[in-house]
Amino acid sequence: MTVRSRRGGAPSDLDRALSSIAMLRIAALRGRWADWFGDDPPPCQSAELLRRLLAARLQEERFGGLSTDAKRRLRELRPTTDGVPRDAPVPVALKAGTMITREWRGSLQRVHVLEQGFAHDGKQYGSLSQIARKITGKRWSGPRFFGVEAEKVRESAGDPPARGKAR
Repeated sequence: MTVRSRRGGAPSDLDRALSSIAMLRIAALRGRWADWFGDDPPPCQSAELLRRLLAARLQEERFGGLSTDAKRRLRELRPTTDGVPRDAPVPVALKAGTMITREWRGSLQRVHVLEQGFAHDGKQYGSLSQIARKITGKRWSGPRFFGVEAEKVRESAGDPPARGKAR
């Protein structure tokens, strides 16, 4: 029996915990995950993959995760296409004079694209993200909130257009 840690219930004896999962089947591995971390395991079908994920999570609990600098550096090292990271949204050029609309909780929000920035409710903003945050009270990607990112990618993939409308 392993000794539980004070945080989330993960075992404090890392070596014993790692060796205890070596031969478990997928159902037992899922049970361990739920016992140790108090949440559902990732939806994978491979016992080997779940063992590796359990081991990584245990080590992260014990030794801590990656630093912010390490995470940033890993993002920088990702393969790119034409100098743009794979998961970066396709920039959409909005012309001055364009009006973007989005319905949010029953209220129609209108944003006017200016030569330098955007106008919403009589105030000028430097980015759509600032406006999205003002509207929702939470951090949002402004282009995503207003549905003006990656239109070309969505349309070429056959996905329906975004919720926001650029006029």
